[in-house]
Amino acid sequence: MLHWYPDLKIGDILEVTVEDGKGTHRRKLEIAAIGRYSPGFTNYCYLIMAQEGLEKFSENNLNFYYHVFAEEKYNADVESELNAIVEESGRIQMRVWKDVYEEYKSAMAMTSGICYAFLGILGAICIMNMINTMVHNVHVRKKEIGILQAIGMSDAQFNKMLQLEGLFYTIGTLIIAVGGGSLTGYPVFLWARERGILSISKYHYPTAAALTVILVLAAVQSVLTMLIVKSMKKESITERIRYNN
Repeated sequence: MLHWYPDLKIGDILEVTVEDGKGTHRRKLEIAAIGRYSPGFTNYCYLIMAQEGLEKFSENNLNFYYHVFAEEKYNADVESELNAIVEESGRIQMRVWKDVYEEYKSAMAMTSGICYAFLGILGAICIMNMINTMVHNVHVRKKEIGILQAIGMSDAQFNKMLQLEGLFYTIGTLIIAVGGGSLTGYPVFLWARERGILSISKYHYPTAAALTVILVLAAVQSVLTMLIVKSMKKESITERIRYNN
């Protein structure tokens, strides 16, 4: 609530609207304390008050949730008794924590899938840019490379040169992508946690994703270098020297 009303403080009087089935009533509340509570404790409510104070708002029953905690982690008899109460009432429903957990797990899986798909598209674009840079670099220097080979540069030296150039591009990309992303990731987590986005509470570094990016870029760079060397060997040194870009 402080996110939307940062000026609230202890002792302020709030005017709230209460609907109890018989009409709308306006009531005044005084802020007695300000704290930070988990959504599981508050059901995402911004105001917490004593049961006695809530009962004075209306003659009707204003309860919306009833939380039942068993002494054991799971007891089939307790669940059976609760189901019987629900069936007899006809006006209440029961949800166990596993139902909520499965819904949350499914939502997070979908969210993660969308995020990774988006990042995959960005990654593919970055890889294509790296391929285009390396190929264009060799293409515009074809005459220079031909002259170097004419005066004695061996295929092994040419291969090593391209490997070092590709390694330069790869390391630069990893420093910006993985390094920069790692440095900015934690502040973004703190920002999301402060605002309660997706109920984020713990930081987890995406080690698997970072390693995947490193391995994929290294593999692409190595394969691309071999393909460029193989393609260049199809042309004679004379053809490369005569090349005009």
